Amino acid sequence: MKLCDIAIRDPYIYADEKEGEYYLYSSGVGQFGRGFCAYKSKDLENWSEPFVVFDASGFWAKDDYWAPEVHRYDGKYYLFGTFGTGGRKRTCQILVSDSPAGPFEVWSDAIAPEGWFALDATLYVKDAVPYAIFSHEWVQIDDGEMCYVKLTDDLSAAVGRPVKMFSASQSGWAVSPTWNTKNTAIYIVDAPFVYNVDGVEFMLWSSWSNVDKPRYSVGVAYPENDDMLGGKYRHSLLKLPTEDCGHAMVFKDFDGAYRICYHNNNSNCGKERAIINYLKIIDGEVKVFEND
Repeated sequence: MKLCDIAIRDPYIYADEKEGEYYLYSSGVGQFGRGFCAYKSKDLENWSEPFVVFDASGFWAKDDYWAPEVHRYDGKYYLFGTFGTGGRKRTCQILVSDSPAGPFEVWSDAIAPEGWFALDATLYVKDAVPYAIFSHEWVQIDDGEMCYVKLTDDLSAAVGRPVKMFSASQSGWAVSPTWNTKNTAIYIVDAPFVYNVDGVEFMLWSSWSNVDKPRYSVGVAYPENDDMLGGKYRHSLLKLPTEDCGHAMVFKDFDGAYRICYHNNNSNCGKERAIINYLKIIDGEVKVFEND
């Protein structure tokens, strides 16, 4: 399969240097139904047929299987996913496997407090201490919040209460979407992902912007004083080659180049595809290019 043939939202790529293969993770597709699947590639252009990495038979979530991302940590592979079902608020849990190909098994309970709408958790490690960064959803609080919570050393549970990092409205670029039917403004805060390129640490995240026209967009949060958990950030909108894009992540390819992956056609359900571009730091800022 070619990358352009794969219908996917919230794409996440894990580069497995040991095997020399890339894994592209997705919500369950076609005959697989609920759960998560993956595709494999050696060149980021030609991909295998999808295969199951998490069989959700017997798992509590019946509706939402969103935003899978896989991190290698302490010798194992951990899949952070978002799950939901009717009558229970959407939340994030962690799965575990001995291989990036799975099978993944349930490892943690919900990492957000009971009663919270939460999604898009990602792993962040600071000074050898693991944290989950996740979104506290606008559907519950209107102005969505980016939060973090400390995890146990084995990633099996959250420790203590979450801490707010920032609200979406504080970014200066996020706007209330045109499709909002509420009497009050809402601000989306999706898809946190932290990475460090050439000594510059940054967080990518997604919301709606109104530059040129209303659209789903990716922003960058640069921490002040080099402290991602410090609560003070400089925000900017990231210029991408295509419009209506979001849910971005970064990886290093096998040639040593930094790549950014995200989905396009966010508002055109069924037409979403993964886009892979190049990412560089220029004058301390994240820049994206179609070619190296």
